[in-house]
Amino acid sequence: MSFMNRKNIIGEGIIDRVLKKLFLKRSLKKDKKIKKEVDKLNTSINDFEKQLNSRLKELDPKSKPVKIDKFKI
Repeated sequence: MSFMNRKNIIGEGIIDRVLKKLFLKRSLKKDKKIKKEVDKLNTSINDFEKQLNSRLKELDPKSKPVKIDKFKI
């Protein structure tokens, strides 16, 4: 049972999220161009993370490394 008002459910985009999860994700998982671009993006994020962590170590050796989440479809 939901405690949300019907207008709030539509306003917060719950229906859009469900539709995206059910329908769009299946077609995107199979698309080779999208997979390739996501791989490029993750490689760039990984490079940025390495540079950021090395710079943090230079500034403060006691700092904890930064972990950036990778994208996946």
